[in-house]
Amino acid sequence: MSVLRSLLTTGVLVCCLWLTVLPISAQTAGPVVQQKTADVTLQRNPDDACLRCHKPQQNAMHGKHASAINPNNQLPITCTNCHGNPSLHHREGVKDVMRFNEPMYGVETQNSVCMSCHLPEALQKAFWPHDVHLAKVTCASCHQLHPQLDKMQGLSDKGRVQICVDCHRQQQDDPAFNPAAVRLGKEQP
Repeated sequence: MSVLRSLLTTGVLVCCLWLTVLPISAQTAGPVVQQKTADVTLQRNPDDACLRCHKPQQNAMHGKHASAINPNNQLPITCTNCHGNPSLHHREGVKDVMRFNEPMYGVETQNSVCMSCHLPEALQKAFWPHDVHLAKVTCASCHQLHPQLDKMQGLSDKGRVQICVDCHRQQQDDPAFNPAAVRLGKEQP
């Protein structure tokens, strides 16, 4: 019986050794296999969940941002690119996404979203106050985000100066002035 037990033990050890050596020899003896990477493309519109409630015709969610491409990564801009991902409680009124011109989000936080596409150097060349106000006033204070046409782009130089004068007057008259909550346009959501 002890001879049989010794043979069985030896057989088990040989099998275990063979099973551990086999994968190592298969890796070194066989040809090198390269894994292919697959390109993944979205099968659905990433904005579908947003657009079920926020209707483009009713909430004026169109214009340049609706069909824009991020110049830094060449991908289409989606609602979540700018506003972030909503939580499961979003429909219940939880403020869990970026809401521009809301005092709960500071100037730096709001403008960092815009700066992910709009480069400060290009903005400064377009109109000098961009450079002066970038860290003090939100982009959405002057620009409407989803209208068919941003009123600021159609303003004359005199109209632009008048906006500056009006805002600075408001700043002087209101001791609780919060540049993160300024609203110059009437149609901003």
